[in-house]
Amino acid sequence: MTRSVDEWIGPRPDTPPPPRVKARIVVAQHHICACGCGMELGRGGEVIEFDHKRALINGGENRESNLQALRPACHARKTKADVEEKGRVARKKKKHLGFENESRSRIPGHRGDIYKRKIGGRTVLRSEDT
Repeated sequence: MTRSVDEWIGPRPDTPPPPRVKARIVVAQHHICACGCGMELGRGGEVIEFDHKRALINGGENRESNLQALRPACHARKTKADVEEKGRVARKKKKHLGFENESRSRIPGHRGDIYKRKIGGRTVLRSEDT
């Protein structure tokens, strides 16, 4: 007699789900891709890929209720969207905390600079220029 487990929870974020959990996920989805495209999973020998509904990089957990079965093309689209979301969240957080984007170098004499270069080559403070 096998032991009944309510839900599989991975001990670490990088722990892959065991085959029995993958089988339960596919059966629960009625062998249909979770992205909503309506395509059958594994048709024509196509590989079934498993992905987190809420990505680990965006705070998701490595557990059965957060996993879904996808076709490879749908998985690639979802992963791209997850990475874009992560970037958006990071930019908003950085802006909210008041950090400036340090990777961008400023051009000397640009409008935000305190110095202004005159046509003759002379440099003056913008506040003193009239």
